[in-house]
Parts: sequence; structure tokens; C-alpha cells
Amino acid sequence: MERKLLLMIAGALLVIGCANNAKEVGDEGGTIPEDSLAMETVGTGVKEVAAGVRASFVDINNRVMSLDSLRGKVVVMNFWATWCPPCIREMPSLNTLFLDLKSNRDIVFMAIDVDEDIKGASKFMAKNKFDLPLYTLHGPLPSELETSSIPMTVILDKRGEVAVQHTGMVDFGNPNIKDGLLKLAAE
Repeated sequence: MERKLLLMIAGALLVIGCANNAKEVGDEGGTIPEDSLAMETVGTGVKEVAAGVRASFVDINNRVMSLDSLRGKVVVMNFWATWCPPCIREMPSLNTLFLDLKSNRDIVFMAIDVDEDIKGASKFMAKNKFDLPLYTLHGPLPSELETSSIPMTVILDKRGEVAVQHTGMVDFGNPNIKDGLLKLAAE
């Protein structure tokens, strides 16, 4: 059942990459072929990730939040930057999903600015009327979450283990993602 749930969530993710060290992707769009899907899903043989990811983040009010403090909740972390076109394109659907699930106390959303410019990211969020909780790293990113591309979405289960790790743009409006998150939260 859990494997099927993880495959359902992973299957709902769409890919368009934005490499930190590559040229910016223009607004001309396009998709990466399915055979080059950059996805890491625990339990499917794609990549096994160590249990209990340990990291901490700082919010706009300079409060530190550790992932350990979120055990017992499903955590949706989206790593992004204001200069990344695919990050910006997926943000409206991520914000809508957040607003749809915001009343569910078992699901936590974190928009994590990889540039560590939380004030600039906050201005971007306000300008675009996005309500996502905004964070930046507090210390180094754990090796199991390191990537050279963004956007990257990581979903932790209630045990703090990586359920899905996906690099590339996501259509968060896909109902399978919302259904999968609700099922993970109900476990």
C-alpha cells in the first residue's frame, strides 16, 4: 500500500529542470523526455535515503525550525529561488495546494529559498500574493538532500523519512498529489 502511494505521488510529478550551474531556462517551455526523469523515490529502487532527515531552517522572523520538531507530520519542502523560471512557474500551483491543505494540522509546507535571501524571497512572495511559509537553510543541507538543480520537492513522512524526492518542476494541481499527501497524513 505504501509503495503504491509513493508511486502515485511520484508519478504525478512533472519534470522541467532548472540547474544552478546551467543557463536559465527561458519561458519557451518544453519538457524533459520521460526517460530522463530526475526523480528519487524511497522504496522503488531508484534511490534509498537514510531514515530521519536532520536539518533546520530559519523563517522570516528569524525563528529556527528543525525537522525533528516536525516528526508526526507530513512535511512538503520545496527548494526554489526567485531567479529560477521553473520554480516561479510551479509556485502558483504549490500555493494553491498549500491553501487547500493549510487547515490539515498533519501536513506542513515549507518554501525554502536556496539563495538564503529570505528578505528578497519575502518581497517576491508578497508581490505575487503567495502565502507559503518561507524559510532558508540554517546550517548545511544534509547530504541526502543535496542537488545541483532546482526546483526540488521533498516529502517527508510522519517518521521524518523521505517518502518522495523529486528534482524538476511539479504540477501541484494534479489531484493525485493532494490525495497522496492526505493518505500519508492519515497513516
